[in-house]
Amino acid sequence: MKTILLTNDDGFYSKGITALKNKLETKYHVWVVAPDREKSAISMALTLNHPLRINQVEERVFAVNGTTADCVNIALQKILPVQPDFIVSGMNLGENLSEDIFFSGTVGGAFSGYLYGIPSLAVSLLARLGQYQKQEFDFAAAAHITAKILDKLLSRPHNGVIYNLNIPFPNRDEIAVTKLGNKKYTPDIIERTDPRGRKYYWIGTGTPAYADRQGTDVWAIQNNFISLSVIKYDLNSPADLELLTETFKEFKL
Repeated sequence: MKTILLTNDDGFYSKGITALKNKLETKYHVWVVAPDREKSAISMALTLNHPLRINQVEERVFAVNGTTADCVNIALQKILPVQPDFIVSGMNLGENLSEDIFFSGTVGGAFSGYLYGIPSLAVSLLARLGQYQKQEFDFAAAAHITAKILDKLLSRPHNGVIYNLNIPFPNRDEIAVTKLGNKKYTPDIIERTDPRGRKYYWIGTGTPAYADRQGTDVWAIQNNFISLSVIKYDLNSPADLELLTETFKEFKL
């Protein structure tokens, strides 16, 4: 029986991760190691300035007072008795499309698994773009979709990629294999005054602008397809490196 590690950025108690656990443990050996509270928009942040504590909630379910990336590292080095065959991060409540991957704790969990050489899948649910507060999530249906996709992914070789799955509701019950689209934020900076007269600030997401070019994850979701993307962890740009090398070829300080 294959071993699956589940993590998320919504907390070990979230309905999304619970639905996944209940579905996947009918076929796999499932471990849950997740934050003890919500840790959204933390990407791959690690906790360096205070100690981390592990609380065993039940058999093979652990809560950690840290980030999603903390959880993956602790799970792989201190909790799981074997290396998992796959890591699933989610199910996140809300989209993780396009530029979201740079901020998302859900995607950060999948990236953390990739750094250990373990194939990883980030899973996010949404009902309508930009309408997070109004969404109603069908956790059982999403867990069923994720399980079927995971079965398929486990049957194929993996070449150093992270998988990013976005499931809209309603959906066409079809999967579109997509590129990352374009989604731009102009964050709202909200200023308030506390009872002592001191200013404080909230950073909000604002209203993102979407570009829905066909074949992208944004286009797929806007057309009610289930979107499955691959993210390649390669930050090099050969053409730009060549141009920069040429620019500084005879440069001297």
